[in-house]
Amino acid sequence: MAPASPAAGAGLRPGDIIVSVDGAPPFTDGTISAGVMNLLSGPYPQPGRVTVQLHRPATGHTWTVTLAAALYPSPPAPVSAKLLDGDIAYVQLGGFFPGAADQVLQTITADLAPQSAKLRGLILDLRGNGGGSPAEVSQLLGAFTHGKAYAYDCDVQGGCPATYTGTHVPLLHLPLVVLTDRNCASACEAFSGAVKDLRLGTLVGTRTAGLVAAPAAPYLLDDASLIILPAKRELSADHELINGIGVAPDYYIPLTAQDLSTGHDPDIAKALTLLGG
Repeated sequence: MAPASPAAGAGLRPGDIIVSVDGAPPFTDGTISAGVMNLLSGPYPQPGRVTVQLHRPATGHTWTVTLAAALYPSPPAPVSAKLLDGDIAYVQLGGFFPGAADQVLQTITADLAPQSAKLRGLILDLRGNGGGSPAEVSQLLGAFTHGKAYAYDCDVQGGCPATYTGTHVPLLHLPLVVLTDRNCASACEAFSGAVKDLRLGTLVGTRTAGLVAAPAAPYLLDDASLIILPAKRELSADHELINGIGVAPDYYIPLTAQDLSTGHDPDIAKALTLLGG
């Protein structure tokens, strides 16, 4: 739940189930209703209020709130970290933004390591990571292996030059578990696929989004508009196509509304088991 958002202000929290929006259910025969969901995102700045019925699994409480669209501050920085029981480092990365790799590695080595006699493993939480810079993916992978081909960008002539993990980043020498979900997309999937194919760690969670392609280029059209399309397709380290398919986890453990509502995270629990935490 984004801090300072209308939903947060109304007391909503992760795990709450939307029963209806203005009396209409959000799902029909198991398919989400785009029209109903669009009611929750606007219009702004024009006045617009919706009545939302909610159910909280942790308490069994069902109630109704009225929400209005509003501007609110940006969410917190996309890197957060803490030391878990068993001297396991936990780092949550919201996107591969410029400087992300340095920030993650600095957090582990300078912030978490001094709190522990010796770190015994790393949980890297990429759930909700929408992607970003391929250079940041390469650099962060370089903390686990140097100079390995982890992706191939293939053109229509059949050429598939490789992209390699970084070689100038000190190796962490830590067992790794990566948490993924359906909102892990683009560069996040390239990273997750490399972890799996190069056997750098274990993936826990759900299949990734399946929305990854080679870098896109702009093309000028006759009406002076631009269309941006990838001219190549990206393959994983094992020469597999991720786009439209996603990266499958080693352990499929989806988060449920009950988990979120009660504050239990089965993905982290499984990661701690795998790492001996």
